This record gives sequence, structure tokens and C-alpha cells, in this order.
Amino acid sequence: MGQALLICLFTQYLVYFNTSIPLGWIVIVDMVIFGNTVLGFILLRKSLVLEEQDNLIRQQAKHIQNLEEMIRNIRAQRHDFISHLQAVYGMLQMGKLESAREYLAEVTGDIRILTQTLKLKSPEVAALVQQKAALAAGRNISFGLVIESDLAKLAVRPHNLNRILGNLLDNAMDAVMFLATKDRFVRLEIREDEQNYILSVGNSGPGIREDLMEKIFEPGFSTKGENRGLGLAIVREIVQQHGGKIKVSSPPTIFTVTLPKAGGE
Repeated sequence: MGQALLICLFTQYLVYFNTSIPLGWIVIVDMVIFGNTVLGFILLRKSLVLEEQDNLIRQQAKHIQNLEEMIRNIRAQRHDFISHLQAVYGMLQMGKLESAREYLAEVTGDIRILTQTLKLKSPEVAALVQQKAALAAGRNISFGLVIESDLAKLAVRPHNLNRILGNLLDNAMDAVMFLATKDRFVRLEIREDEQNYILSVGNSGPGIREDLMEKIFEPGFSTKGENRGLGLAIVREIVQQHGGKIKVSSPPTIFTVTLPKAGGE
């Protein structure tokens, strides 16, 4: 910066006094400009490298955090197992067979969800599914889960896939909250074919009118009131950015996302 200022002042001095600019001075100016340009590129490259390293560190930290959360969930399930057995034994001793059956159905459902999510190669996605399943249980929503793929060739970054699944699952749970508890149902399926991963999120809520099938993906459109309606627009944008497709059918309402595998055509 100081070099450029000196060159500018000296050049203005020569012009002011109508003095011809020496060839040597022109060479010096060219060398300074070239040097500053090269230096600028070097600094820019270093800045990009540092930014990439920071992003990598943040991703690794998030990865470790998700792994730790999965381990905590597994340990919690193991810790609670004895308590569950004691509860079932107590109900059987009191002759409450139906209560014991319902209790076992709920416990085995939790274990099945944990077991299924362990199939996934991405701990970030597995952790999200576990969290949404726990959230559904807290809202008295039956959560169906079918995982027939480990997502090993996923071309989408895990945090982007979580944005897709998170928005779709949140919308599905919101859609059934107005129903009686026994009628609340949300289902997530993760499967694959030869070239694509197929993610389906369905719910037992009210169907979507045919004239709204496309409008629901528009930014700002919502039937839930003001300051809503960005979730599905974000989902479609992410899906399209990665060469995928999203479609909706109703009733029952099912959102199906197709994402190409890494290395596919």
C-alpha cells in the first residue's frame, strides 16, 4: 500500500511539472504492480486454504459430537434395559397382561429405531433420525421407520441431507398434531435402487389439495400463518442443486425425494 502511494505521488509530481517519465521509473512501476498482484494471489490462496481448514475442523467436531450422541443413546438403552424388565415383570405379577404387552411394544419400538439407524454410514443422519423419533414420541406420534440402505455412496453432504429430512419430518409431525392421539402417524423410509437413493416421508394428516401441489414449494407459501412456508422451498432448492427430484402425492400425504448416488450418471 505504501509503495503504491509513493508511486502515485511521484507520478503526479512528474505530470504536474510536465516532466517526461523515465523508462526506469516505468519499469519500477510495472515491477511493483506485478509484485503486488502476485502477493495478492498468494494471500488469497492462503486465505482460502485457512477457510477450508476451518470448515474441515468444524465438520470433524460436528462428526465427533454426533458419534458421542449416538454412543450416549446406546448406553442409555443399555442402562434402561434392566428397568424395563423389572417393570414388565411387575405388571405380569399383578396380572396386567395388556399393560405389559403395550409397554413391551413401546420399548421394542425404541430399540428397533436405534438398531435401524445404526445401519446408516452417516452418524449425522442417524443422530437426526433418532432425535426426530424421540420428538415424535414426546408428541404422542407413532413413528414408523424403514431403512433399507446405508447411504454409503451419498453425494449430498450430511448437513444438507439433514436439512431435507429435518424439514420434511417437522412438517409431517405438524400435520398430524390436530388429530386424535391414536390417529397420529409419521413414517420415514430410506431405500435405494441402482442409481439413486429414495427418501419418503409420509403422514396421516389431512391431504393436500391438488391445486396446491406446486404452490407448497414456493417461498413464503404456507397454510400455517405468517412467517412460515420456507421449509419446503429450501428442501426443493437443495434437492435440485444436487441433481435430484422431489414429488408429493396425497392422500395419504407422502413426500418422495430422489437423490443420485455419488459416481452415478
